[in-house]
Amino acid sequence: MEQKLEGLNIIDLISEKHIVLRREAEDRWAENEKEEITHTEGFLLAKIRMEKVSLARVAKQANISRQAMFKCAKKLEEKGYLEFISEEGSGKYAVLTKKGEEYCRRSQALKMQIEEEIVEVLGEEKVMLLKDLLKKEWLVK
Repeated sequence: MEQKLEGLNIIDLISEKHIVLRREAEDRWAENEKEEITHTEGFLLAKIRMEKVSLARVAKQANISRQAMFKCAKKLEEKGYLEFISEEGSGKYAVLTKKGEEYCRRSQALKMQIEEEIVEVLGEEKVMLLKDLLKKEWLVK
């Protein structure tokens, strides 16, 4: 794979690694869990866990239509991962159920396991440096 990545710019390198890591996490989830969670469903659950966020905003971040994101949310509601709450002044928004929280906890543990494997290959210092660099604001507008 390294030869394939030779000469790529930083945007494409990050994108390629993201694809590989996301696929690995999804494959491992599918191997060990009974219920399938799609990439979009997992993304939505993670965003809801991080912050109170509108489905429209998550749709924009995921680069899909609002209708597709709402359909995804309704499917997750039917599966018992989230529920919709109406709040005066804020409108309707989604919150995780216990099942949704459990999914996020187990998904996070799986990602941490993959990160530990990366640390074994790259070393802890390099992984910490990479994480610090990825947290920084790079683009100045």
